[in-house]
Amino acid sequence: MNRAVLISLTLLAATAFAPQTSLAETGAPSQSAVRASALHFLNDIMATKSNDQRLYILLGGGFLRPTTYGDPKRFVSNWLAANPDAVVKAISRMIMTNTITHKQEEIVYIWIEDGDRSLNVDLVRAGIFSGAVMNDMVDSQAGLDELLKSDPELADARAEIAKERAAAPQDRTDRLIPEGEYKARMLRIERAEREARAQKLGIWSDAMKNARETDGVR
Repeated sequence: MNRAVLISLTLLAATAFAPQTSLAETGAPSQSAVRASALHFLNDIMATKSNDQRLYILLGGGFLRPTTYGDPKRFVSNWLAANPDAVVKAISRMIMTNTITHKQEEIVYIWIEDGDRSLNVDLVRAGIFSGAVMNDMVDSQAGLDELLKSDPELADARAEIAKERAAAPQDRTDRLIPEGEYKARMLRIERAEREARAQKLGIWSDAMKNARETDGVR
């Protein structure tokens, strides 16, 4: 049930964090090299860019209330300082209509990379986040749809989500990289999580056991 609630919140309430401006029809984010230094981080995982209405995030799913360890904001800041030439790679996006302002908004899931190094992978390897939150919006929506179909206790949530989708048929999730590239990135995340689990780092430490169980992190 915890997983269902978190995924539902991610897909239905993420607009609370999005910039309160209408989204022009600008197409997918450019994949030309954009330095990470061009981003202005609002907190540990969310950022904006000058003259850009999109909201950029380092997590693909569960980003409203992820299980975390330590100080993610400091980790991100230190990583960026140590990798000044890092660039941004757009992985997927969620286009949605704000239920309050009725304006379209866009949230873009990004990886930040410097050569072979990846901030996203390092966040998982250090046990700051679980690997699951690096699954993108397309996977998260597919997981939600499967959960809604298979769990009879979620009938009310299923009806509410169906209502929301019918009211905004233009809303969608898009993957912005080839499927093979996405799978390769997720394999890197899986390996990083295995390392963190084996060493009991961060959220995988014994001290975090109760928090993991409460949040449904396995």
